[in-house]
Amino acid sequence: MLASQALAQAPDPATPGQEPKVARPVVRLTFTERMRQYLQRTGATIDEGKSSPEMVVTTYSDPKGGKITVVIVNDRRKNLLGFYIYNFGNMKSAANKEDVYKYLLSTNDAITLGSFFVDSEEDIGYKYLVSSSPAMTQPTFETIYTTMAAVARERKTEIRQLLTGNRDEKGPEVKKAAEEKPPEKN
Repeated sequence: MLASQALAQAPDPATPGQEPKVARPVVRLTFTERMRQYLQRTGATIDEGKSSPEMVVTTYSDPKGGKITVVIVNDRRKNLLGFYIYNFGNMKSAANKEDVYKYLLSTNDAITLGSFFVDSEEDIGYKYLVSSSPAMTQPTFETIYTTMAAVARERKTEIRQLLTGNRDEKGPEVKKAAEEKPPEKN
């Protein structure tokens, strides 16, 4: 009986000429290391002075000009990864708050990723929350990051104009068309 137990516990003999397979340890990257790896391909930089172990502050140089600050937060408690963009303005001194809120709501309906919000200090922000489990892939990260940067770039001017009350009632295309001369009749 002892001989049968010994055989049951013995490792499988290696095939002649082959080494037994050794499991390699899985390298677990920290949140900051993983974000640094993802950001390398986007061309964004990390502001080490403002970042922390669970928050990465990045600067994205937009191909169409300008820089956008994207803050990425790892919420371990809720298993969420949050992407945040601020610097749109503050509602405290808005010329017409109702128009700004209407614009933000209609924008949220029009965009495919994330949503605009007003925080407790009345700052306007743009955010997107995604589950951090399972781990995000590089293409998914790039899509979220660059899409958010593009939406922020496209909407920032309009939001700031609404905040100051300097918004034209007609959109830029309508205004341009109205300024052009009609074609002459022959």
